[in-house]
Amino acid sequence: MAIGIIWGEIWNEAKWNTAIWAQAAGADTTPDQFTFTDQSGVALSSTITSAAITVTGIDAPAAIEVSGDASSLYDINGSSTFVSTPGTVNNGDTVRARHTSSASYLTATNTAVTIGGVSGVSDTFTSITEGDPANSAFLYRPFSFNWWSD
Repeated sequence: MAIGIIWGEIWNEAKWNTAIWAQAAGADTTPDQFTFTDQSGVALSSTITSAAITVTGIDAPAAIEVSGDASSLYDINGSSTFVSTPGTVNNGDTVRARHTSSASYLTATNTAVTIGGVSGVSDTFTSITEGDPANSAFLYRPFSFNWWSD
């Protein structure tokens, strides 16, 4: 915890005294910005887990919560105990997000992780399911051009 120092002079019984006061600064529970790496082409209806992010920039335990898809979960420090209930993290902890991908092709599933009140696009883990192979075969069909000259 940071300490702020203030000095000053006080008039006390006909003489000046120099005094120093120390006051603890407030706890910093707002972490540095963090970013989950999105995944695409994931299998349908599968458990998808993000890579871990490391919590930095806090000097006291900070609240963590998850929102988004109904299957949204998080774990701390690779515990493999994924939860949806609010908790706390400390500086240096790692966090992973997890959810179940959509049962539909080319559909995004989002899990937002909020730590110490920091929330936004860069801390939302998104997975997008693969394309329907029955309807996308034409996208991958090889073709060639034949050029004739006279």
